[in-house]
Amino acid sequence: MRILGVVNQKGGCGKTTTAINLASWLAERGRKVLLVDVDPQGHATSGLNAQDLSPEVDLRRALLNLYEEPFALSQLAVPVAEGLALVPSLLSLVALEQELAGAADKDRRLRDLIARGGAAYDYILIDSPPNLGILTVNVLTASREILIPVDTGMFSLHGLRRLFQVIDLVRDRLGLKPVVRILLTMYDRRLRLSRTVLGRVEEQYPGCLLETKIRTNVHLKEAPSFGLPILRHRPNSLGCWDYEALAEEILSLEGEMAALEAAGAFQESRLVGEAEEARPEAGEMFREVTFHIPAPQARSVALVGEFNRWQQEEALRLERGEDGVWRGRLRVPPGSYQYKYLVDGQWVLDPENPLRVVTDNGVVNSLIRVK
Repeated sequence: MRILGVVNQKGGCGKTTTAINLASWLAERGRKVLLVDVDPQGHATSGLNAQDLSPEVDLRRALLNLYEEPFALSQLAVPVAEGLALVPSLLSLVALEQELAGAADKDRRLRDLIARGGAAYDYILIDSPPNLGILTVNVLTASREILIPVDTGMFSLHGLRRLFQVIDLVRDRLGLKPVVRILLTMYDRRLRLSRTVLGRVEEQYPGCLLETKIRTNVHLKEAPSFGLPILRHRPNSLGCWDYEALAEEILSLEGEMAALEAAGAFQESRLVGEAEEARPEAGEMFREVTFHIPAPQARSVALVGEFNRWQQEEALRLERGEDGVWRGRLRVPPGSYQYKYLVDGQWVLDPENPLRVVTDNGVVNSLIRVK
């Protein structure tokens, strides 16, 4: 799975155009693609004519209540073309930054949401807002590759420097090492300014610039008004050919990215957290808790809950005993934790534990109190 955040705080650089058309071409090439529209303006959603489609769970609700409810990424996605699904945006995302202002892990929620089923896709592309707020930081934290569309205008390089500063902050704080790629858009080699921007990007950001350049093309501006990607709107246009070339270049990097992932390049560093746990004054002595559930006919049983942020991919896999009881041990600090079992893919309350809690959204979870 490759996760590409399409990011630039500067508007009018072709960010959403790139997200829509790269996602569409990757799907055209046989990849299973999910496009996540995190921009409250919803331009990627309307650009794919999906503004009237309603998923089972909307993005704002999922991000706001992520650690209270066992959402799956599939509940947020709607199909928009063969091989291409969309997590649509909605205007209420505007309020999310204030709602998450004092929340724990406010900058990691999108990453944790993607972990709940993102492996079902070959590519996840994320269209970010044109600013450097909490939502964009979530995109940077979730992404293994950051694709920065840069138009060849006079103010583009200033914004690029600032964006790299934010990326460096995310790298330093979380120990993440996303691969940064720069894509020149609205390029016209006949113009001196375009050639100047090209030269400065090559000089200041060596190794980041993609070979593909998106040339100025009126059909790229027209396509969103029809709710179509360029390959459906004008398949014989310069814009279509350029985004096809971009998709081919991205596909050619699959081996490189697979090698980086195998080497653990995209795992968050836990050194800071481990140091905090080791300090006596932290007062967080861990307790070992044994979970068990009788399920003699089950093929697989996992434990998911607040202790692993409801992430199915980080679930505790229980082992089946000869008596048909599945058991597993977990070390957690004292506190109260909501949880459920995942038995053959189905959510199940703990039949051995009478404690229950009902969330604000009416979801019933088992509750354990660790002293």
